[in-house]
Amino acid sequence: MTLKHTFMLSVLVPLLLAACDVTITDGGVNNGGATDPAEPSGDGGSAGHAGDGGSDGGVDPGNTLPAVALTRAQMDVLWDEYWAAQDDSGSSVSTGAGGAELDPNDLFLRVSDLGVSCDSPTVHLSCGGHWQLTLVVPSAYQQVGAYSLDDPMISRYGSMSETGERRSPRLDDCWWGGGSIDQGTLEILAIDASEVRFRVTFDSFADADPSGEYTAPRCP
Repeated sequence: MTLKHTFMLSVLVPLLLAACDVTITDGGVNNGGATDPAEPSGDGGSAGHAGDGGSDGGVDPGNTLPAVALTRAQMDVLWDEYWAAQDDSGSSVSTGAGGAELDPNDLFLRVSDLGVSCDSPTVHLSCGGHWQLTLVVPSAYQQVGAYSLDDPMISRYGSMSETGERRSPRLDDCWWGGGSIDQGTLEILAIDASEVRFRVTFDSFADADPSGEYTAPRCP
């Protein structure tokens, strides 16, 4: 994971729609969140590096899980709902560089130590060394195999965000940052219509290390 010290105003949509440099911002925003608040993270706890077991395809969209899998088309719908709930002018944009259409079947593997769900496109990260990771797998790679995170097909849209420890009694007093991922390996161990089992290994990272094995039920 490459660190470049620059300031940024917003990380939500750029992190998911295009590759970008990692940004470290001194001082928390939105109660210490590395992303705008979209849902209460709840207890969450540690996502664990083994996942939560299998899925029968009937996962409850509101359940908080260590990992979930959903398509770009599903993510676009979630972002539209997110911006509508925020009464904001933002919206999903499924176009790449030069206005090229992005593949709606790209697979988003989302993981967080606070847990993720199928009914929100992001996780509110409070101060305390929390993180969320998104890996975007193109259709051609949606099969058992090992893929380098510096492969442009993988690194182009993948991202990670994290927060630091609180530095004072203020709940939002911590650094936070996020950006692209490009050093390590993604191994798809099993994939079917119900779930994706995968292992991610980072060669380098900032503070949090999400390396581990996960089982991601597919969102309905």
